[in-house]
Amino acid sequence: MATQSRSGRSRFEDFDRYTAATYAVYLLGLAFFIFPVLWAISMSVRPRQEVISVPLRVIPSEFTFEVYRNVLENSDILRWVWNSLKIALLEVAGILFLVTPAAYAFSRFRFKGKRAVLLAILLFQMISPVVIVIPLYNMMAQFGLLNTHIGLIALYIGLQVPFSVWLLKSYFDTIPEDLDKAARIDGCNRLQTLWHVLLPSVMPGIAVVSIFNFVFSWAEFVMAFTVLNDSKLFTIAMGVYSFQGQYSTDYRAIAAASVIAMIPLLVMFLALQRYFVSGLTDGAVKG
Repeated sequence: MATQSRSGRSRFEDFDRYTAATYAVYLLGLAFFIFPVLWAISMSVRPRQEVISVPLRVIPSEFTFEVYRNVLENSDILRWVWNSLKIALLEVAGILFLVTPAAYAFSRFRFKGKRAVLLAILLFQMISPVVIVIPLYNMMAQFGLLNTHIGLIALYIGLQVPFSVWLLKSYFDTIPEDLDKAARIDGCNRLQTLWHVLLPSVMPGIAVVSIFNFVFSWAEFVMAFTVLNDSKLFTIAMGVYSFQGQYSTDYRAIAAASVIAMIPLLVMFLALQRYFVSGLTDGAVKG
């Protein structure tokens, strides 16, 4: 027998309405993010005469992969994909090298000014990179790092370290300090405790930090556009932008390049999906 609420409706009816509203929001959000992807795929495989079709047609009348062949043969898109892959992997490696011991120290050590330093790191993260792009450009010029991948990687690491420290620290905070004490009793020093005992436990957090920073580096445009001016050094985001002409634009080529640019991200997400989901869940519940 269904329990009656104050308004006279059964809990079963309220639950159904709540569930329906929840799924409606889910579907709306899913459509918001999925539709641009489907539209790019549709645009990349439709004939030229159907680029702008009235009425709007998501599924083209016929499929052609001619534009993919043109993009692969007549542009440096594979070079740009390789450049982005190299920059993203080195950026992630650099961030993990710097952030892991820093997050461990902020989580485990008690020292004077710790709270102030954490707040200062958080404040730095709130500054938009666009605001400091001119000082960063001047600094890169003084160090001779303009138009180099090393300079761009250093910029990305500098910009993403504050966020990554806060994110990874929250995962270290979820691990009981008794685990550290047990490792110390067994003869481990601080470094051995971090490497052999704690790192396996925070692996979901490391996966989340890696994915966030990989995606950031892959999609970032403003800093790359500021630092790089040689087309052979372009990232994939700059490469896709270069398909836009001054007087005419081949939207099918832009769509095909965008689809090619998505593939490495999809592969990485599928490979680390298990760690990513568990890492977000742990961080949300325990962080």
